[in-house]
Amino acid sequence: MLPILKVKDLSIQFKKRNICINAVNKVSFALDEGEVLGIVGESGSGKSQTVLAIMGLLAKNALTSGSVKLLDQELLGLNNIKLNKIRGNRVSMIFQDPMTSLNPYLTIQSQMTEVLMLHKGISHKNALNESLKMLDLVKISDAKRRIKLYPHEFSGGMRQRVMIAMALLCKPELLIADEPTTALDVTVQAQILELLRELKNELNMAVILITHDMGVIANVCDRVCVMYAGNIMEGGTIEDIFYAPKHPYTVALLESIPKLEQDGNDIDAKLKTIPGEPPNLIHLPAGCAFQDRCSCVHEACRHGEIEPQFLGESHIVKCNLQFITSGAVMQNSNCHLASKTNI
Repeated sequence: MLPILKVKDLSIQFKKRNICINAVNKVSFALDEGEVLGIVGESGSGKSQTVLAIMGLLAKNALTSGSVKLLDQELLGLNNIKLNKIRGNRVSMIFQDPMTSLNPYLTIQSQMTEVLMLHKGISHKNALNESLKMLDLVKISDAKRRIKLYPHEFSGGMRQRVMIAMALLCKPELLIADEPTTALDVTVQAQILELLRELKNELNMAVILITHDMGVIANVCDRVCVMYAGNIMEGGTIEDIFYAPKHPYTVALLESIPKLEQDGNDIDAKLKTIPGEPPNLIHLPAGCAFQDRCSCVHEACRHGEIEPQFLGESHIVKCNLQFITSGAVMQNSNCHLASKTNI
């Protein structure tokens, strides 16, 4: 059985005059039906550019190579006419800020019915009925009245629910959610994530979830890709990443999560941070992109391309693994990788 989505050696560069920005570097992953893949990493790590390449929404100065297949159909290089038949129909995307994604001059009814009339070719009456059903599904009360409202008449959480409803109208095979809860308060975040989980189970669709929040990843996803400077540094199941992380960057991300200490000394506990800054994407260093911020760095990390290492069927790490043993102090005395990390 083919995976719903297969990304192989995807690279993205942006060229402006004589400058070349290496946004994504040979990224590979696959996604099965009904599976939720989380992509996590700092700002500028290439998360959003990766999914924009899948959607065919990159800027005009972007250069891509590699392969992105939806089942057996190659998406890279398709023209807009063919892409428009796929976007919103077979693949849908929920963007970060619904207020900038929804047209402020059109009612919710106009925007939702247009999707179905365009992709499914059904009448306005049937499109309206389907839109109302979807608003009910995402738990927007009094849908018959509220569908006639404009986006500014909804709260932030309700606008995000509208965006989810629009994304699901055509029952896509793949849903991409790019930080869908960033602008929402904690209570609404939890509601939106629970809603996504319920809808995924009900429609049996595959989901890619992009977020900065490792806690969200742990609660929602089946597998995780940890990105840094355009590279997937580590990928695996939730158990692989949260209970047996191998890459120093993954460990650093997990350790930077605020925790309430069991012994009651949480007031005195210091929040751990990752020192330094991500590398310049115009002049990426030779070797590992994380080398200047890594406490486990070794001379071998600074020269040549770091090849991905497979630790079983699901766990992959882009690191010099001969210098990494879980739970042991490395050759560099400042380096220590925990064998188990809890949220």
